[in-house]
Amino acid sequence: MFALIFSTLTLFLCAVGLTANTFLIQSPGALVVREGETVEIRCVLNSTSVKDIVNKFHVHWYNSRNGGIKLSLYVSGKTYRSPGFSERFQLSRDDASNSYSLTIREVKIADSADYICCIWKTLFGNGTQLNVTIANPPILIQFPRLERVTEGHTARLWCSMENAEVGNTDVHWYQELPGQDMEWVLTHEAGGSVRRRPGFTERFQPFKDVSNSSFILNVTNVMLNDSAVYYCTVWGDIRGNGTQLNVTNPLDDPVLIQSPSVSKVAEGVTVQLQCALHNAGVNDTDVHWNQQRPGKNSEWVMSHFVDGNVTRSGRISDRFKSFRNAMSNSYILTIANVSINDTAVYNCSVWSYIYGAGSQLNVTVFAMKENQGVVMYLAWIILPLVLGVLAVTGAVCLIRRRASGSHQSSQSGAADDQTPGAVYENISVTRNVPKSGDHQADPNATYMDLQRPTQSIYGHL
Repeated sequence: MFALIFSTLTLFLCAVGLTANTFLIQSPGALVVREGETVEIRCVLNSTSVKDIVNKFHVHWYNSRNGGIKLSLYVSGKTYRSPGFSERFQLSRDDASNSYSLTIREVKIADSADYICCIWKTLFGNGTQLNVTIANPPILIQFPRLERVTEGHTARLWCSMENAEVGNTDVHWYQELPGQDMEWVLTHEAGGSVRRRPGFTERFQPFKDVSNSSFILNVTNVMLNDSAVYYCTVWGDIRGNGTQLNVTNPLDDPVLIQSPSVSKVAEGVTVQLQCALHNAGVNDTDVHWNQQRPGKNSEWVMSHFVDGNVTRSGRISDRFKSFRNAMSNSYILTIANVSINDTAVYNCSVWSYIYGAGSQLNVTVFAMKENQGVVMYLAWIILPLVLGVLAVTGAVCLIRRRASGSHQSSQSGAADDQTPGAVYENISVTRNVPKSGDHQADPNATYMDLQRPTQSIYGHL
């Protein structure tokens, strides 16, 4: 637009015989302010002729949104305002600085536009871009911070925006090569059209992900000279933090080795899945974890960036954590208190297109619950058998004890039958002993008779 203005300016200057030593210099080149604030745009008349002073010329202000002259300040001091431009727009001149000023009070979103000063209707200023934002201006967060891609592959750069809608916002992408100034690459307008700088082909494709409030720049078939820092910007000078794109030789591709390949665990435990990185360092490389449930497509779980920040999918809780182990040059995914729904294949990835072989996680119900039916079935079979064996064993022991007791009783009875008989016989003999009054009795006969049963008893014992 400005190129067209300056081309027209040159033709008019030649036509009226003015020299190119007179200029209108505007400042600032861009302004970003919030609603309700006051802004001032200056337009300095710079000329080698002492006759070119501001109080000798009418000044006109153009607005790119509406087109044509919208505001004019005449030499007499009178002011012209186009319909829709109220007294919030104030025009003035300053002889000391030989400049004109446009002051806008209580700015509104609708005031956002390019403002250009003009004199003689042929000499134009360089323009000032005014962006009026809402109370909370947009915030742009770019990721990954570092993107490594092998030559010939596709790089994807993300730019997430807060406090504004991507569908209603123009986004501009810039490239900053090492040791050079930042250069415009392309603009993706709210209406969907794309404007590219000459030299940037359709390998550079912009997209908008409305569901994730993000702008995306895809660079296909990347080349070594695509290595640079890429920035997204909105509203003139609101810029993202940038993404460093490094394009490398295919022989330098990293390799990811995951372990374990299969893990079977019970509900409620904590598992760790490891992803070892070769040909690169874990502290210098962003890692992304993906999950593929049975019968489902692979879905992004979380990303762990080199600056330590972690971004999770909205459906993933903080049970999922990512760590780096610099000693083993590995990434670790930890899942606490696992559930059946965590059963899936988990892949780690770096550089957007390099993936590990995956770890299959199988989560089962608790072992006691799983075998409860089998245990109860076996208990009903084994318990009666055990009780039966115990009953038979007890009966056999009882029979044997009774039989042993009967045999001992019979032997004891025989001994008892002999001993009392002898005793009674001796007692009978003793009873035949003469009475104490019979002095003819022989005392020794009694003692002899008592010894016989005593010896008979000892013999049986």
